[in-house]
Amino acid sequence: MRTMRPLSDLLENAEVLGKFTASQKERLVSLAVRRVLKRDETLFWQGDDWTNVLFISSGRLRSVIHSPDGRSYVVSTWEEQEEFWAHTLFDGGPMPSTMEAVQESIVYQWDGEEVLNILFENHDAIRALVARQIKLIRKRRETIFDLAFHPVTNRLAKLLLEQVPVSETSAQRDLTLDQIASMVASSPEVVCRTLYQLQRDGLLHVTRASITLHDREALERLVGVE
Repeated sequence: MRTMRPLSDLLENAEVLGKFTASQKERLVSLAVRRVLKRDETLFWQGDDWTNVLFISSGRLRSVIHSPDGRSYVVSTWEEQEEFWAHTLFDGGPMPSTMEAVQESIVYQWDGEEVLNILFENHDAIRALVARQIKLIRKRRETIFDLAFHPVTNRLAKLLLEQVPVSETSAQRDLTLDQIASMVASSPEVVCRTLYQLQRDGLLHVTRASITLHDREALERLVGVE
């Protein structure tokens, strides 16, 4: 059984919250609300006013944009040990996407204003937050570039590579065909045909339960990884 680490220990390597001093972390721990999210549970909806800060202790979340005609696109995924700072907290506007749990997840949640009050006492934490936001902007630019200039095969190969750790050749499959299609901005039919072609070429094998990479280097060449 996996041992549950204290929140104070989990925060040590956090991107922004990890920059807080020991006494500031103690204040964070006292203010935190622990939540257990079921698979596919929604944390907030696109259009909500949501002003909280999250730390993902375990599991994985995803940000999804929904269009008026019912289509959806996964903007990003949020992994274990990552933080999420709500857009509404900074600009007062509605959340641009819906946050869902990809799998059962444990998160710690804070009122954003309370966290900001502590943050403003710490110059290193402020700098870390600004750096984090710039990194996210650069990541969004990369996503837009991929959608504009890379075909579905390249985008799918990149997604599958991200699902399997570099040190491994296989991983549990947590995404449905519809979710994969949403993440590469395509249709399930096109994704299915592309997966079949990649499998026929001997690069990988995908089942309902797992993803196995037979030729990571060939997939990386498709993506353009040097």
